[in-house]
Amino acid sequence: MAVVRDVSGIVARTGRSSSLDALLAAGLTIAGELEVLLSPPAASGRLASALVLPLTTVPLAWRRRAPLLPLAAVAAGLVTQTLLGGLVAEPAVTSLVALVLALYAAGRYVAGAAGLAVAVATTVALAAMRIAFDPAVESAGDAILTLAYAPVPLLVGRWLRGQALLRAELEGKADELERERERNALQAADEERMRIAADLRAVVTGSLTAILRDAEALPGRLCAHDGAAARALFAGIAGRAREALADVRRILGVLRHGSPAPLAPAAAPESAAERAAATPPPAPAPAAVPPPQRTARRARRQDLALAAALLAGAELELAFAAPAGDLPLAAVSAVLIVAPLLWRRRAPVAVALAVLAAVALQSGVLRLDPFPVADSFALISASYAVGAHAGGRAAVAGLAALVAGLAAHAAVFHPDGVAPAVLGAGLVPWVAGRTLRSRRLLARELGERAARMEHAREQAALAARTAERVRVARELHDAVAHSISVIAIQAAGADGLVDRDGERAAQVAALLAIVSRDALAELGRLVAPAAAETAAQPGLAGVDALAQRARAGGMEVDVRVEGEPAEVPSGVDLAAYRIVQEALANTAKHARAGHAWVVVRYDRRAVEVEVADDGRGPNGAGPAGAGGGHGLVGIRERVALYDGTLDVGRRPSGGFRVHARLPTTAA
Repeated sequence: MAVVRDVSGIVARTGRSSSLDALLAAGLTIAGELEVLLSPPAASGRLASALVLPLTTVPLAWRRRAPLLPLAAVAAGLVTQTLLGGLVAEPAVTSLVALVLALYAAGRYVAGAAGLAVAVATTVALAAMRIAFDPAVESAGDAILTLAYAPVPLLVGRWLRGQALLRAELEGKADELERERERNALQAADEERMRIAADLRAVVTGSLTAILRDAEALPGRLCAHDGAAARALFAGIAGRAREALADVRRILGVLRHGSPAPLAPAAAPESAAERAAATPPPAPAPAAVPPPQRTARRARRQDLALAAALLAGAELELAFAAPAGDLPLAAVSAVLIVAPLLWRRRAPVAVALAVLAAVALQSGVLRLDPFPVADSFALISASYAVGAHAGGRAAVAGLAALVAGLAAHAAVFHPDGVAPAVLGAGLVPWVAGRTLRSRRLLARELGERAARMEHAREQAALAARTAERVRVARELHDAVAHSISVIAIQAAGADGLVDRDGERAAQVAALLAIVSRDALAELGRLVAPAAAETAAQPGLAGVDALAQRARAGGMEVDVRVEGEPAEVPSGVDLAAYRIVQEALANTAKHARAGHAWVVVRYDRRAVEVEVADDGRGPNGAGPAGAGGGHGLVGIRERVALYDGTLDVGRRPSGGFRVHARLPTTAA
């Protein structure tokens, strides 16, 4: 569906663009014909222009799909006008607009080096044709201006194409960085789980294995009536369990407080390869960014070099063009025109108006003909500076003032050059400057976005590690820590049963073996990331096994299932199992209960678990009482995770009750 939507969006955008291009072509054709009809009857080439004009404007309807077509049509139109003797001796605004749009389209939409080479060759041919056949080109300065102006729209289009490609590339990199952030978050969680696994193996697995070995040896000692050896084994099991429990609680503290320090001392790497693998990679060096002072000095040097080059060219040109008696005045006027460009970055609008005023003063005093090439480049530089360095409203206002001044100046001193002045010295350089400004701002913004994404990636990895630590802490507390606590309590209490009640001592030994095996299995599930993905998670189907374990410890447990057992989400199933496990473990440890009841209740929208006892512990401690460690906290976290409800408190008839309701359907 996403692909269909993307394709539909592209088709819709393409259709809208084609419609706009068709309207543009039709509008220019109508405007051009009106311009020809309203021109003076004596204007040369009137009939030829009227006939040829649609040839140059109509192909603009295909400027995106066939960008070389409008340029070829303009060239064909000029050739036709030349053959008919009606070349634009009096340039029409519509023809110039069509030429600019054709050049821009060629730069913006032509793909590949071959197409671009054809566009450049056609542009040079058009400029050469105008220089060769247009009577308005009377001097070398006019020829130079023609060659300078002709490729500008092509370059602007190429710049905009590069900007679009840059935007697409940077956005693609940002998307890839986002995907990498997600991958790194998952990888960070896996790495955190494996690190915890190594610590757990180091501090728990050995103790549990030794406990299991001693527990399996106990029945033989009891059958042989070797009381001393059995008591020693029980004492050893209790001691190891207490040590392992202390280690587990230390790890729990580190996990819950989120310390990034290693949880257990790791063995030193034995080989150079292991040392290299254990050494974190060095942080990448930050990219070298030029200081602001260095950037400002470089900009000042560039402005000084530009002003010096323009001043030298202007003085040389005026030395040949100005009358001998006006040479001192011409030299001063060149300085007045060029000097403001030294401040074109800091005050671009004021500089542009100052340059235009100096040009107007020079034109009024010296009456130069043709218009000096150096003055044209000074105006182009000023207009470019307005587009490149002025803010949004200031840039638009500066362009409007500059275009108005250029039109007025050309109308007074060079009536045939109004359109070239407005387009070549005003609009086109401004667009070029604005384009490069947008590209710089875009690159800066996307660079900052990439930096923010990198920071977000690091934060996501940290959050993933923290979440994994909390999850492992909860699982470790619910499964391993309680199992070891049961082992320690039962082993310590069985010492006095060896001589007094051998059958009961044998039951405790069997319970210790069962709990040790279960704890090792649970530990293996927690510390094996690959196996954790595929191993079956415990669930409500294992409640009977929990009850059997509690019965082996000497407590009567009744289990009742109400409602029709149904499949529930795996997360809810695991949470309900852990709640029952937590409540029974706390009852066995703290409540001094002789009887407990477990109820599992199914309905269409939720599953409920209830654990009650007749405990008479110190201060009435039950599953929620003091001394339960983080038991109630873990239960509350699990219930809140699934938007459930929890009710914990004393029973009217004595003992405690834990009742949790976990929704199985979305609200």
